[in-house]
Amino acid sequence: MSVNIRLAKIEDITAIQQIAKKSWAKTYENLLPVSVQEAYLNEYYSTEQLYHKLKITFFFVLETDNELVGFANLYRSERENDLSAIYLLPDFQQKGMGKALLKKVINQLQEGDELVVYLEKGNEQAEMFYKNNGFTFLEEFQETFFNHTFNTVKMSLKI
Repeated sequence: MSVNIRLAKIEDITAIQQIAKKSWAKTYENLLPVSVQEAYLNEYYSTEQLYHKLKITFFFVLETDNELVGFANLYRSERENDLSAIYLLPDFQQKGMGKALLKKVINQLQEGDELVVYLEKGNEQAEMFYKNNGFTFLEEFQETFFNHTFNTVKMSLKI
């Protein structure tokens, strides 16, 4: 199985949306109501939003055998380096592909930088992934989107 990670292109948007939808359904099935998942996906993974993200962020896709199966998104600002997403289709999880995407993201940073990630408390698979890759807990807080209170965990990795 050949694996390739590259910057996303406009032609990838539909596949990115499908990966987000399928991975969110599995990841958040017991954490978030379906209506909240759908609202979030419709807003943050709309064609317009993704087009914008492709222009202003590092948005990587992972393809294997010419099929897109995952993506990672790094948003860099003066405030922080935010790993805003790493998602893989469920059948491709726990095969080292998330780690490969994370490595590609880290390669965009410089020594001394800090990479942060925000995740929903209770997303144990993600927490273990980040802990196993050197991230440490920073804080936990609540935020409300789409009439739902999220219990957000912030973790970081010093590069």
